Amino acid sequence: MTALFLLAGFGLLLLGGEFLVRGSVAIALKLRVSKVIIGLTLVAFATSAPELIVSVIAAMKGKSAIALGNVLGSNIANVGLILGLTALLYKIEALRSTYRKDWLFLLAANILLGGFLFSGGINFLQGILLVATLVVYNVLKIRSARIERASATIGEDIDAPAMPIWQGLLLLVVGAVGLKFGAQLFVSGIATLAAQWGWSERLVAVSLVAFGTSVPELAASLMAARKGEADIAIGNVIGSNIFNILSVLGFTALIQPIELSDQALLYVDFPVSFLFTLLLIPLMGVLKSDRLDRIEGSVLLVFY
Repeated sequence: MTALFLLAGFGLLLLGGEFLVRGSVAIALKLRVSKVIIGLTLVAFATSAPELIVSVIAAMKGKSAIALGNVLGSNIANVGLILGLTALLYKIEALRSTYRKDWLFLLAANILLGGFLFSGGINFLQGILLVATLVVYNVLKIRSARIERASATIGEDIDAPAMPIWQGLLLLVVGAVGLKFGAQLFVSGIATLAAQWGWSERLVAVSLVAFGTSVPELAASLMAARKGEADIAIGNVIGSNIFNILSVLGFTALIQPIELSDQALLYVDFPVSFLFTLLLIPLMGVLKSDRLDRIEGSVLLVFY
């Protein structure tokens, strides 16, 4: 029965994330938003939706270790596993300057999160601060998108099926429903699995739960890189990590405060997550400027 819950929940999370990505990208293309902005905001938010739903439901059930471990483990997987595997298979060429501001913003979000964890968790007021920071980030990206409308980076050449906005909205709704029920089954299965195996909820969350909720990012990045859209592949990872901290933990804390129930989250998982974030942009200039080659991809995978 546990395996059935996990498989059913995982399947619904995959389908829900896929529908959210398709719907959000279709709407963005209709509105003529640039590829970089799509990757850093809409695709990032859509592929972070599984983490959001899983963390909210986990926190509401008193499973704070799952809620927090899910985000930290997902951020580690996004850089180490997803970006590492993508670079290993396809190589990634993109200008570091394009992402430097977003990378610095991600570092700042990590520092803010670290401060909250040292204080014992994330309460309601701290959740408001995270969400407010998310709003500021999106306002800045929207202003940037308006400037880029006149440039040649509009995402008209992304290989996505043309559809009216109402169909995109329908996909978003269907995806959200799938994510809700998928997350409920997934969290129940994970909690049962941890009890059966004798693992801590934090360990299961950082490894298995984080991997499961990161699958949409993996699919989106591999698909984008295969089609030569490195802007979306890298932007998706950076944007998803920003959304994981500010959106997932922020909204979760507004619904249910997140307690630091396992000190390993603070002294092991958070430092590892911060280290991967710190390496992200500098790695793009180690061997070849503005490029993540197979060697850098291998390094990220080994670290992961």
